Amino acid sequence: MQENANHILPDIRDEARRLTTSVLDAGLHARLLGGLAVWLRCPSVRSGPFARSYQDMDFAIAKGAGSVFKAFLTSEGYLGDPFFNGLHGDTRLYFQAPDSRWSIDVVIDELTMSHKLDLRGRLEGPLPTLTLADLLLSKLQVWEINRKDLGDALCLLADHGVSDDDSDAEAVSLPRLRKLLGSDWGFCHTTERNLGRLGELWAESPLPGASFDVGEQITTIRVAIDEAPKTMAWRMRSRVGERVRWYEVPEEVGH
Repeated sequence: MQENANHILPDIRDEARRLTTSVLDAGLHARLLGGLAVWLRCPSVRSGPFARSYQDMDFAIAKGAGSVFKAFLTSEGYLGDPFFNGLHGDTRLYFQAPDSRWSIDVVIDELTMSHKLDLRGRLEGPLPTLTLADLLLSKLQVWEINRKDLGDALCLLADHGVSDDDSDAEAVSLPRLRKLLGSDWGFCHTTERNLGRLGELWAESPLPGASFDVGEQITTIRVAIDEAPKTMAWRMRSRVGERVRWYEVPEEVGH
């Protein structure tokens, strides 16, 4: 194990790049998410007002990849938490670097925070992270969103355009946003509220030299959401509105 631990690089950002490259090489149905995924995909988050430190890594894996991914992390020198993984292994896994420098949280099939982001069938492809649309939704689904997550979302939209081409891996897929938010009123409502906060942050802290105008991107996304076909469930829930709470409060799961 000590020999395998020597694979681990001293900087978590370099280690995230190394691990995701190994995941792709191994053909695993696993992709990076969270802040480090934004760091990998978005140069503007690496310096300037939204640069930050990282204490952990987050992966999403397909359910059928659980045993293989556990073996992969073990081979890379990471230590699983036997009690946590035995208790929560159907939905989550937890690993640590041998010296506890950082941890790796793994979600299986879906990311559930204020809302549920279903990732089934979306953990393949040529790039090491979730798709840009899913990365954006993973940030904007949080009802009690903080500046850190807003900053990640802002940099994502500053560095990447939005597109009606769902196959464009370097753009935020409007079809993905329409499909998901047109079927879940609560998720849609939270996202629209956070887009407003994101617009305020862009007005306060625009990024000089950004590839895209985040304010214009937000407008395009809002129009796409408005025009998205809505399911019957969406329409029925919209009639209830805020009279009934539409989001969950994520629980901290102890390790």
